Amino acid sequence: MNNKNILSRVKKIIEEYNLTNSEFAQKIGVPKSSISHLLSERNKPSLDLIIKILENFDDIKADYLIFGDTQNEKIQIEPPGELFSNQEIDNTKEYVKESNNKVKSIIIIYENNKFEQIDKL
Repeated sequence: MNNKNILSRVKKIIEEYNLTNSEFAQKIGVPKSSISHLLSERNKPSLDLIIKILENFDDIKADYLIFGDTQNEKIQIEPPGELFSNQEIDNTKEYVKESNNKVKSIIIIYENNKFEQIDKL
């Protein structure tokens, strides 16, 4: 995950929706200065900002915004709360065991809503 790549996708979203920076900030519910600082690369995109974008743009997917992936259209960030039921977790464990999937990367989310990705070396 590269912050500059996320930033370029945020810029593309603003452009494709024909929004001004102020309109974009208002649509996602953040101060105009937050968008200004982000676009000037003074600040890095936070998890909170990414979630707000995903909540306010239904056709933008998390995989696209974070990784640039346009192939998997079904992956989205779920609202806060329980992401999976116990049944889904059990099924996922079996799927991983049977499919021989290998870990590509891990995203760590900190309490201050900052996040980082650790890629397999």
